[in-house]
Amino acid sequence: MFSLRTRPTLGRALALGIASVTVLAAGCTRPATEDAATSERVRISVGVDASYAPIFLADSEGMFDAAGLDVEVIQTEGGAAAAQNVVAGTSELSGNADSTALTVMAANPGLRALGVFQDSDRYFQVVLREGLAPADITTMGVFPGIGLYFTDLYLRSLGIDPAETTLVTTSPPEQPALLARGDIEGFISFDPWVAQAEASGGNVVATTGDFGAKYSQWIIGSEGWLAANEELAGKVFGVIAEASAIVDEDPDRAAAATASAIQIDEAAAKAQVTQIDFGGRDFTDADIEQAQSLVDFFTAQGVLAADVDPSTVLLRGWVPEHT
Repeated sequence: MFSLRTRPTLGRALALGIASVTVLAAGCTRPATEDAATSERVRISVGVDASYAPIFLADSEGMFDAAGLDVEVIQTEGGAAAAQNVVAGTSELSGNADSTALTVMAANPGLRALGVFQDSDRYFQVVLREGLAPADITTMGVFPGIGLYFTDLYLRSLGIDPAETTLVTTSPPEQPALLARGDIEGFISFDPWVAQAEASGGNVVATTGDFGAKYSQWIIGSEGWLAANEELAGKVFGVIAEASAIVDEDPDRAAAATASAIQIDEAAAKAQVTQIDFGGRDFTDADIEQAQSLVDFFTAQGVLAADVDPSTVLLRGWVPEHT
């Protein structure tokens, strides 16, 4: 088992952070599993980064309206917050990374993943302090969830036992400053934090694809709402899939929509968008395998509130049937 050796106060912060996600999600289970309202309005909760470019594009260019849909895009702070909105009944759908979705699903068995709208093996990058060889790493900054998972895989790919590495619990925005001060020797994260670290002397030495890892983003809904609104959900996913294809083909168009939606520089938005492969699609055997790997890892870490069966919560076959 991968054992975290965090600094005491930071270790408690990680435990509290994980517990808060689980408690918040568990305390709101009923709306997600029992809400079967047939309202025609669809609220989609998303984070505030370029990985949601297709939804920002569809919203800004009126693609939902053109399809006869009443869609409201709700921005959250990211992470589990978007899925928790679905749990609470304040959104019908959300966009979430696979690792985050599975963690919330463990406490809320009524959540389901409809399909994938993006993948990337290069959005997350490994940054080390200047002059440090990967084989000499002794201290890494990590954030809970996918950050911890990727760090474990990276260290093992180098032949380093994660249990013998000091892992300092951080949030992504803290990592560049901690690296510059020498409090950590490296971290795995995404832009703009990677770019900030590079500006302070950090070096990008790898992407997750270099050690065989990637992540996916799913569209999430509650089983109860989907049962009453499958045709509507299919239309919404169809628009997101159409917008995803546009983002992949025309990053400048996607960057403009994203920059406007989340108030970042358009050039920075384009740089981030081009690190991701967008496309709406059904789940595959590889997705089920990846999800099971995440479940096994988080179970070993004691993060999951209950077991999650990827073959149940990932609705394989839903996309071709309903879009």
